[in-house]
Amino acid sequence: MLEEGFQTGTWDAPIPFFVMPKVYSHRLEKTLTAADVTSGNLTLLWGGFCKDALPHEQSQLTLIDWIGNTWKECHLRFDDGTKTTCKISGQWSDICKIHHLADGVVVKFGVTEASNNKVIYFKLSPFIGVRTTLHAPSKSGDRKFIHQTQHYFML
Repeated sequence: MLEEGFQTGTWDAPIPFFVMPKVYSHRLEKTLTAADVTSGNLTLLWGGFCKDALPHEQSQLTLIDWIGNTWKECHLRFDDGTKTTCKISGQWSDICKIHHLADGVVVKFGVTEASNNKVIYFKLSPFIGVRTTLHAPSKSGDRKFIHQTQHYFML
C-alpha cells in the first residue's frame, strides 16, 4: 500500500499492526476536492463535526491513519472570523503524498472524545486492506525459507 514501510519488527516475529478505535463520539465523511489534495489544506465546514468535535481556536492537531502512522504537525485554523470553514494544514500535504490521495477519494474522520479533540483518526472509504505477514524459521543456515500469509479485510 505504501512505497515506504513505517513499522519494524524482529526477524523471528510478525510485524505488529495498528488497531483503530471501534467507537467514535463524532464522525465525518469527506469527499476530497482537487484543492484539498493539491493546496496542502484540507477544508472542512465548521458546523457539525468540526464545531462539536474540535477545539474552537487555532490549535495543533495529531492525525492518525488506519495503519497507525501519526502526524503531529497538523494545524487547525479558521478562514475568517465567521468560522464558516476551517482548514487543516501542515503535514496534511505529506499525508496526501504518502497515501496518493486524489480528487474524489472519500476519507472518514473520527474522534473518541465528546469535544475539544486534538487527535483525529482517519481512513479511506471504502477500502480493502491486505495484511501480509512473512514467517521465517528461527534455524540458522545458508538459506531461510519465507512463508507468506495474507489476510483481506474491509475498512
